[in-house]
Amino acid sequence: MKVGRALILLALVAFVVRASFAAEPPPALTPQAPVLDPRAPGFFDYLQFDEKYRRLLVAHTGSRTLDVIDVNDNSILRQESVGDAHGIAVDVKDGKYFVGTSRPAYVVVLGRKFVVKDDQIPVGGPIDAVAFDPNNDMVYADRFDNNTIVVVNGKTNKLYTSIPVGGGLEYIIYDPGTDRIYQNVESTGDIVVVDPKVNRIIANWHAAPATQLHGLAVDSVTHRLFTAGDNGKLAVLDATSGAVITTVDIAPSVDQIAFDPGLRRVYCASGLGLLSVVQETATGAEHIADITVPRRTHSVAVDPVTHAVWVAYGASDDDYVMKLLPPAGATAASTPAPSASP
Repeated sequence: MKVGRALILLALVAFVVRASFAAEPPPALTPQAPVLDPRAPGFFDYLQFDEKYRRLLVAHTGSRTLDVIDVNDNSILRQESVGDAHGIAVDVKDGKYFVGTSRPAYVVVLGRKFVVKDDQIPVGGPIDAVAFDPNNDMVYADRFDNNTIVVVNGKTNKLYTSIPVGGGLEYIIYDPGTDRIYQNVESTGDIVVVDPKVNRIIANWHAAPATQLHGLAVDSVTHRLFTAGDNGKLAVLDATSGAVITTVDIAPSVDQIAFDPGLRRVYCASGLGLLSVVQETATGAEHIADITVPRRTHSVAVDPVTHAVWVAYGASDDDYVMKLLPPAGATAASTPAPSASP
């Protein structure tokens, strides 16, 4: 009888152990084999995704090229010489890529289909991040030597105007949901709002407790801004009023962030070797995981079709891009209600 009870107890323990392992959720992201991106000694800056052509666009600053990765087979399609590349914007309507460069100081124009340099627009100083407004066909480029937003006519490839901002300009985006340009200012911890209809600053929003702002992303459906502070705080703001909805703890030293509109997740790349995963929720957002990635990974982009996440990093031997996959069948939480009407 005692032996029988012992066997029953052991079976019960084994069942509980198996059940506990079975209940463990899959990782938020699983790294895949890295893809070699040959280089001269140097580093990466921003990543951008071109959904139509299934391409990852890579600002390979150290190699002074725009690199193009075919995400269907993970092959390098092209490395086009542009100078020290930083921000990348896609003009879908007219079939152009715009790349901001710091040395020499240009907004470089490339044909989207074949990725060949067509023009280079002198802008008077080094350019970091860039954004494109398809409604007015203007490129908004961060000139970081005098902290102004340089506005370039994307139709004529001519300098149009400039918008003085002040402070350290870090990242810039256009939001079609509100028809606004949003600009992170690192030194003040503010988000500057530009009305592209008149090319003037119309608001200045403080993102505390996030400080030294770097990455910036937007959910155009719910009208929420996500801005990453160097201090390990991701602030979620109402994109229509500037009100801080919530703040989420993330890895410190995050640079670029990327938003997946399908899964409603924000991915935050830290050069310390962590990729923070944040889920947008009805009440704001919540941290769900920190994924270990190679150190010096500070660039990230999302494939909106497959929900794959791409990062870039330099190693001692060469440079690499790497894909990370969410669990099969991953779905978003229910769509949060919009913060307000734009």
